[in-house]
This record gives sequence, C-alpha cells and structure tokens, in this order.
Amino acid sequence: MANRTLGYHAALILEERLPIPQELVEAERSETPMASISPCAPILVQRLSMTGQLIGTLSTWLTAILRNRLVARRFVATRRFALLALCLLSVFSQDAGAVTPESPEVRKLIEQGKHYLEEHTDHRLGGKCLIGLVFLKEGAALSHPRIEEALSACQNTAAEEVRKGDVYSNGLAIIFLAELEGGKNKDLIGRFAGSMMNRQKTHGGWGYDSLQTGDTSQTQYAALSFWELWRIGMAPPIESVDRCVNWLLRTQDPGGAWGYQGTVPSDKTSLSMMAAGMGGTMILGNMAGLLNPGSITEQEQPQEKIPSALQRANVERSLRPLSGSTVDRNLLNAAITRGQTWYDKNFSAAAIAGWRHHACYLLYSLERYKSFEELLTGYAPEEPEWYQLGYQFLKEHQLEHGGWHSDSDDPCATAFAVLFLMRSTQQILKQSLGQGTLVGGRGLSNDLSRMKMRGGRLVTEQKPTEVDSVLTMLEGEGSEDLDALLKDRAALRVNNVGPDEARRLQQVAKSGTPKARALAVRAIARLRNMDYVPTLLYAMTDPDRRVVREARDGLRFVSRRFGGFGLSDNFDDAEQYNVLDQWKAWYRRLRPNAVLLP
Repeated sequence: MANRTLGYHAALILEERLPIPQELVEAERSETPMASISPCAPILVQRLSMTGQLIGTLSTWLTAILRNRLVARRFVATRRFALLALCLLSVFSQDAGAVTPESPEVRKLIEQGKHYLEEHTDHRLGGKCLIGLVFLKEGAALSHPRIEEALSACQNTAAEEVRKGDVYSNGLAIIFLAELEGGKNKDLIGRFAGSMMNRQKTHGGWGYDSLQTGDTSQTQYAALSFWELWRIGMAPPIESVDRCVNWLLRTQDPGGAWGYQGTVPSDKTSLSMMAAGMGGTMILGNMAGLLNPGSITEQEQPQEKIPSALQRANVERSLRPLSGSTVDRNLLNAAITRGQTWYDKNFSAAAIAGWRHHACYLLYSLERYKSFEELLTGYAPEEPEWYQLGYQFLKEHQLEHGGWHSDSDDPCATAFAVLFLMRSTQQILKQSLGQGTLVGGRGLSNDLSRMKMRGGRLVTEQKPTEVDSVLTMLEGEGSEDLDALLKDRAALRVNNVGPDEARRLQQVAKSGTPKARALAVRAIARLRNMDYVPTLLYAMTDPDRRVVREARDGLRFVSRRFGGFGLSDNFDDAEQYNVLDQWKAWYRRLRPNAVLLP
C-alpha cells in the first residue's frame, strides 16, 4: 500500500497541489539530466513496460526523453516530469497492492461505514432511501432498522408530497423500492414513477422547478430511476427516454464534459458532472437499444421459440430494449467518444481531491458511469485505476467515527462512499445481465438442449473452444463449426496464445475464407495486444463486410475507445476508408515507427 499512497501523492504533485520535493528543485537549478535524477531509470522503464499496452506506450515516451539530455533538462524545467515516473509506476504497477471490493482493507472501510450508518440517519426521504440501499446491497434482513425506515418513509410520503419534493428523493425512492424484494411494491413504485415522469421538463432534462434549465446532477438520478423501472418491468415511454438522451447530447460541452446546468458552452464542467452526463447517456442509450453490451454485439439471434418446458424459467425481467427510438446513433456514439476523451485527459487523483467537499457523491457517480462503460465495452478490469484512486481518497479521509464528511451531510456522504467501495452498480448489472443469462432473447443458443436452469435463471451451458481447435477449423473445411463459433461470441477462448499461434491467426486473417477471416480477426482482437493492431487495420480493408465489422469492433476493444471513429453497419467505401485513416493516425501517434500492412 506504500506504493499506492506514493502514486496518489505524486499525482497531486503533478497537479501542483503539493510542493515539489527538494530533489527536483535542485535538479532544476543544475545541469543534471533526467536520467541522473534516478539511477534506477532503466529498471523503471522496464517495469512500466510490463504493466500493459498503455503503460508500454508511456514507457517508450519516457525512454526517449531519458536518452536526450537536452529534452530531459527541458522537462526538468517544468518541475513535474520526474514525478510522472513515480506516479505511473505506483499507480499502474501490477504489484502495487491494488484492491477490489472483497479486499480485507476495503471490507474494513465498508464495515466501519455501515456501523456509522446504523447509528446515524438522514431526515430527508432521499437520504433514508440511500442509506437503506446500502444495507439492501449488503444482503441485510428486510427487518433491518434502516431498510424498514426507508420503506416506511416511502409509504408515508403522500402523492402531493412526492410532487413537491426534490428530484433526488424521487429518484432514490424508485431505486430503493425497485431493489427491495425485486420491486414487488408496484403500486408504491408507480406513485414515485408517475411523479418523476411529470417532473421532466419540456427540453427533456430534470431540474429545479424555479429554473427553466435542466440540471445534469438531478437528471442522472432520473435516468438511473428509469433504468430501474425498466429492469422490473415498469419501463417509461420511449418518448420520455429519447427526450432525455437528446437533452444530454445537446448540453454536452464541446470538450466532452457537462456543466451543472444545461447550458452550452459551460465554464463549469467537472469530473463529477462528466460522470453524471456519461452515466445518464449510457444508461438511457442502453434502454433504447442503441448501446448494447460488447459481449453480445451484433450477435445473430435464433428464431426458434423456447420449448414450453423452459418457459417456466424466471425470465420476466428480460431487459428487452424499448422500441421506436429516434435518437441518432451516430450522434450518441460521438458524444460518448468525446466524453471518454475528456475523461482520459482530466481524470486524476487531484480531480477527486478537487471535489473534496462532495467527493463521495462524485465517486458514486463515477462508479455508475464506469460500471455501464464496462458493460457496454465488454472490458471490466478487476482492479481499475479509478477504483484504486477512489479507495485511496476514502481511506485517507475516513473520519474517526467510521463515516465520511460532505457539505450535503455526513450520513449521505458515507452512504455514497460505501456504495462506491462495494461497486453497487456493478452488482445490480451482474444480477440483471449475468453472463449467459437470457436477456430479451439475446445470448440464447441455437442449440436449445444446452439451456439450463441455474439460480432461477435460464442460462446457456458454455463450452468454450480453445485456440488450437479454432486454428484447426480455420485452416480446414469445418464450415458448420465456424458458423457456430461466429454466432456464439462467448464460445471462443484465446488464453495462452503464443507467438506461433498468433502468427497463424494473422495469416488466416489475411488469406482464409471469409468466415475464417472474420473469426481470426475476432480472436486477434481478444488478445488485446497493440502489436497486432496492424492486422486489424489490414482487416478493415477486407472485401467481406463481416470481417470489416469484426475489425472495427476489435479496434474499439483494443483501444478502449467505445465509439471508435464511427463506421456504421451499412457503410460505404468512402466511410470505410475515412474511418481506416483515422485508426491509422491514432496508431501512428502511439507507435510512430510502426510498419503498417499495405
């Protein structure tokens, strides 16, 4: 944990929030080259190179600077660069003591926070529901005082009081009730749902009654409450969803973030409002069927009806996308790309610390945004950087009584912190969209004999195909086997792929049959190795559209750019090669000396 703390403080130094160590000050005054500041620079570069492709790119940059005395001195003069090495090493190193929600040190913070909440509550309806949600997520008995308190507050709030209350309380009541016993209190939920829909302003957002503008902060809670309603079979009208999505698209700042009030351009964009805007956009885009989980992207759906013997399965919660959306998918993808670009440039430990008085609220919004991003991209690292920095902040700012402080009162701040630490949004996504679960017909195998009941859910019994078997099929004539693999995206396993297997996959991607090329490109993409990007770029020129779409999805996966550079399913030649040029430019920025395939 010492390395993690060092990385946290190094990030603050980089953001000029902590003083520069004397070592750097002295180096700045002298002619000392960067390499001399730290004798272990070569080891540092080597370790950075071992921590993944992103850090591999940064270590290349660091190496080049260390080799150039003049450039090194110029970076020393900025008084920040040397600390960047420490920050990168400590934050991204694989042995830096990263934590997960199940780590003992995280569980300790959660338990201390829960103990504080058992002794302290909030007077507002939304605060009571937020605190009750903590104990629901932790699996507490329904008779727990805080759960009973929240339910009683919802029951005792008359319809007129709901209408006059704030959007936060309205949304949090829906969220709490939807997760309580599977949302069985439909009438009570309906009271709050009706009020939420009536609160929506004509422009599509939510906000204070006294202001015409919408409010990004309040709108995110309306969006999440809509998703919870959808999840329990009480979905709002698609028109209401579309209006909100379009409002979020209109009010996004050109730089990629959002401001507190829905005005453009905004001079008050922040990480907190960016997380709120991105979370709301992804949530509603998912509801409208415009943003689908990466693990089931473009999967062909079977036409067979489920046998009557299987219709007894608990599938009433299938999250079938709402139909009839008129939102422009290209505008939606472009907005998400801008948001992710802003996040990449601006997320840091200092950005969290800058919201110190509302940091717990920020972290809960960030967890929601990143959880939906993981769902939609199919990339869910076990120990993401944002979680590590959030944990470190909460660890350093936890009060003696076990809770956390904010200007919106300590009990709510503590509930936000605990929900962040336990990855509460990720929990509900896994429960609702578990791997292999039948979701609105998606993920259902053509071979219905493979359908099994597990934990009250209808799932497909997966039998992954190892890469050796795949290569045999790709290089042979197994057309039916290739069809099955192409249709079942979960059936391809590419673990333990060595250089020889990778070269064989690359060869098939260039010279195999159309089906074999498409599957080889998918396998190469799943290696998530920047060395194989040239093969994916080459596949973008393939005459078969399936291969091009696999290459497009693969580049998005490898780059972690959700929207990529566009490319619709029914692309023409001009769009195809325009997008290809943008991907080539992106790769050359990362690897200037890379040799691209013709």
